[in-house]
Amino acid sequence: MTPPSSRGDLPDSEVKFVRQIVILAAFLALGAAIWLLSDVLLLVFASILLAILLRSIAEPLKRKLKISDGFALLFAGLAILIVVGTGGFLFGAQIASQLTQLFEVLPAAADRLLAEFGFARLQDLITGTLVGNVLTTAYQWGSTLVGVITALLFVIFTGIYLSIDPATYRNGLVALFPPRIQPQIAETLDDAGRALSLWLGGQLLAMLIVGIMTAAGLWLVGVPSALALGFLMGLADFIPIIGPIAAAIPGLLVASSQGFDMVLWALAVYVVVQQIESNLVLPIIVGNAVKIPPAVGLFAVIALGVIFGPLGVLFAYPLAVVTDVAIRRLYIRETLGEPVEISGEKK
Repeated sequence: MTPPSSRGDLPDSEVKFVRQIVILAAFLALGAAIWLLSDVLLLVFASILLAILLRSIAEPLKRKLKISDGFALLFAGLAILIVVGTGGFLFGAQIASQLTQLFEVLPAAADRLLAEFGFARLQDLITGTLVGNVLTTAYQWGSTLVGVITALLFVIFTGIYLSIDPATYRNGLVALFPPRIQPQIAETLDDAGRALSLWLGGQLLAMLIVGIMTAAGLWLVGVPSALALGFLMGLADFIPIIGPIAAAIPGLLVASSQGFDMVLWALAVYVVVQQIESNLVLPIIVGNAVKIPPAVGLFAVIALGVIFGPLGVLFAYPLAVVTDVAIRRLYIRETLGEPVEISGEKK
């Protein structure tokens, strides 16, 4: 006979069962909350990336110029505005003009190419497919100007607040966990922050280099709207693996209007640029500090795209970086006791 527990008249086995049910219900409620607030949480993650970018620029300025943290962050923000503003002043009008021409030409070029192979129109082909659903969601989300502006302002201001006093938010998050694991959680957050800083800095520089190389290569072989296509490739490179593939499709479609030989030249440009990025640019910029296996990165992009839509695709890789750090430290090292290399860990 099971002895009664001190908690009323319930036996210990029933108390344990009730506790398990409560824990399961809490996890289900947490999962439902994450699902319902997924867009907001992903925008918060975007704000964290912006805060990391600002801190990555501000910290060297603070050390070299011997200035306060606030002035260093101010100079970091001004530096970003100057770089973006200068690029927009020098190339904004040309890129905008070529993008307009590009979006006018692409639908007809795609339909013509598909018709030659006996397929349906592009719009009919993607309707109902996984890619089509993601693209449709992205269009619906992006076509709401008020929503885009609101999301952008949210990311900017939240990122600024996070960058001003990151320790407060970090310590607040750590305090949500039991005291016995708080040191491990704090170290995991620090490692993840450094890993994201390394990845983000390297990825932004790689995007610039890839965009320039793509535009120059397509211009040399004679593909129309080369500057706009290079701009698209640079932006899409933020999403490794899938992004460059998706950004190459418009270039190949535009090249198809110039003949099959031009398609081969354009394809050669895209392949060469990606090989240079994978084997030269990223290894030199980031080295082995942040290294996610390609299959893991591809799975992350597809899985988060299916679950969370376009925002999931956009932030899949940096989320994979954070997940990789957490699994390596909290599970492989702390739980299993196995030695493992962790991205962003201080040597």
